[in-house]
Amino acid sequence: MKSNLIYISTLVISTLMIQSCGSYKTFTGTVKHDASLNNEVTKSVEFKSYLESRDKIKFVLRSPEGFTKFPEDEQKKMNETFSQIEKELILNGHKVKDRFLLELLLDKGDMSLQQVGKAIDTDIIIEIIDIDFNVPNHVKSFSIKEKGINTNFDNWNNIEYIDCRLAVLQCRVTLVEVGNVGGIFNFYVSGCDKGNDFYINAYEQWSGNLDNTKEANVGWNYGNVSFKTLTHSYDINMMTRQKAIERLVKVLLSELKPNS
Repeated sequence: MKSNLIYISTLVISTLMIQSCGSYKTFTGTVKHDASLNNEVTKSVEFKSYLESRDKIKFVLRSPEGFTKFPEDEQKKMNETFSQIEKELILNGHKVKDRFLLELLLDKGDMSLQQVGKAIDTDIIIEIIDIDFNVPNHVKSFSIKEKGINTNFDNWNNIEYIDCRLAVLQCRVTLVEVGNVGGIFNFYVSGCDKGNDFYINAYEQWSGNLDNTKEANVGWNYGNVSFKTLTHSYDINMMTRQKAIERLVKVLLSELKPNS
């Protein structure tokens, strides 16, 4: 009897010890966010017929109102952005007219919009109201590939979110021939739209389950998993901003098709 109690006690203690055993391991997390759900598209009734009446749409960009009063460094950054948008329009097969000539003619104030449009031979003015590459956007849901599980940062004690920052293009489209606003658009993209992998260092129990009550860390690089939050932003340099511009222009052009 005594030997049985000792055996059972030993078995229970051993089981508890085994259950308490585990180790930290690094896994692959994936965060995904569909920024296009934030898109706002407003188009006039005449917009579609206006586009259908032309084979190739000729564009010209227009700076936001009060642009000349912006700080010099901001003007420089915006001009670089405008040039990249124009480049993308050209690469997509469209004719792009001189925006500086447009501004000059409009500033003179002695010509109507229709007359200005004829003077520079353009169909549509795309006024860039604003473009921002660094809008905070905290994403909480993620998956862990090796475990095949979906989870949420709120379920973990000390890791918080991934900030998949949004790039947003706000613009207004004017139909030059009729002088009316054809559309007002807000387009959004993020670096997590197609899924973005990161690494999570978490405590794995002997059973294979992850213990989200214990300290965990995340990181973009396998060798540097030591953060509570992570940030992905397009606003690092012109090269990364260009990636956002390519995607934003693609969305804009999809709305400037006759059948859109």
